[in-house]
Amino acid sequence: MAAPQYWTPEFVEAYVEALNDDAAFQNAAGSFTNTIILRCLDHPNGEDIEASYTFEDGEVTDVELWVEDAGDSDFRDDPFDKSAALARATAPYHVWVALDKGEMTPLAALTSPDYQIEGPKLKIMANMGVLNGMGEVASRMDKTY
Repeated sequence: MAAPQYWTPEFVEAYVEALNDDAAFQNAAGSFTNTIILRCLDHPNGEDIEASYTFEDGEVTDVELWVEDAGDSDFRDDPFDKSAALARATAPYHVWVALDKGEMTPLAALTSPDYQIEGPKLKIMANMGVLNGMGEVASRMDKTY
């Protein structure tokens, strides 16, 4: 089976499996129970993509995808609902690829004008192990760009 393209529904499906099967991530996630939303703008296939990952005790129990044509104003202007998720991270595809390849550190992303994270900063910082672990699992996955 061919490796899925990064940030496609096929990749997200494989990613959920990888998160739930990765012992190091499960250890880092511990009893984490919340939702993390990741948004990718300007995917090479001409889409903006949002993946909402719901965790219960460190395991992904649900993922919801929202895919629109790149630049769709309903997608891009959608307000973040802090009662529905801990955090929402939004970045263009090239930033996600740089993070995935290790060409950009999470700290560099946080200070980049191209990367936006929404949510209560102290709670996000307290759960950086989960967020960093998610990135580490993704970077180890077989995929194409």
